[in-house]
Amino acid sequence: MQVALVGSERAKPQPKLKGICQFCGGEMIAKCGRVKVWHWSHKANPPCDPWWENETEWHRQWKNRFPLDWQEMVLFDQETGEKHVADVRTPHGLVIEFQHSAIKPEEIAAREAFYKNMNWIVDGTRGELDPAYFDMGTWGPIEIEYDPLAYGIHWMGRSRLFHNWGSVGAMVYLDFGKDVLFRLITFNPETKRGAVGPVHRTTAIDDDCLNGRPVSVLVKSGHRQAD
Repeated sequence: MQVALVGSERAKPQPKLKGICQFCGGEMIAKCGRVKVWHWSHKANPPCDPWWENETEWHRQWKNRFPLDWQEMVLFDQETGEKHVADVRTPHGLVIEFQHSAIKPEEIAAREAFYKNMNWIVDGTRGELDPAYFDMGTWGPIEIEYDPLAYGIHWMGRSRLFHNWGSVGAMVYLDFGKDVLFRLITFNPETKRGAVGPVHRTTAIDDDCLNGRPVSVLVKSGHRQAD
């Protein structure tokens, strides 16, 4: 984790610093080595939120694009008592989850049901060859609509990147390490064809995330399939 309570303040890890987990109240130790990204670690127990994944530098770079007060927010359902740590939650109530590792469809659905108003940003570089397959598979623009621009995609990669994310309910941004993110508009797993909408990284962050102005898209992912 990147945030723990030091006294009554939310703080990032620093050498020799000790804190308290804002989720479970357990003691946290700042791990500030030379190899792994600096992070808070539970002294006695593993991460307490079952949805938590080991963070990479990719996670941290994304989180740090947002104010610390928005990062790792504990959200609580008063009716069920369920609680989880959202990667980022904006003052507009939008939750942003940064997903690097593989995730089961059941957990995707559970997170979307719990957070309700949320976006996914998915690491498209997790598979070593996925960025290259994505570049080879895009063509266009295809005229789904003229504005905003949409590109067709024929997924020829071995990974199930598009299969796993093509039918979720929330908006999905795919990050292939470029200045442009690609919002997944639609994907047909049988034909392996779909469409993506290029959105500049800064635009996605400023409009969709920081200012609460949704970036216009053609179709919500999961609501329409390509022929």
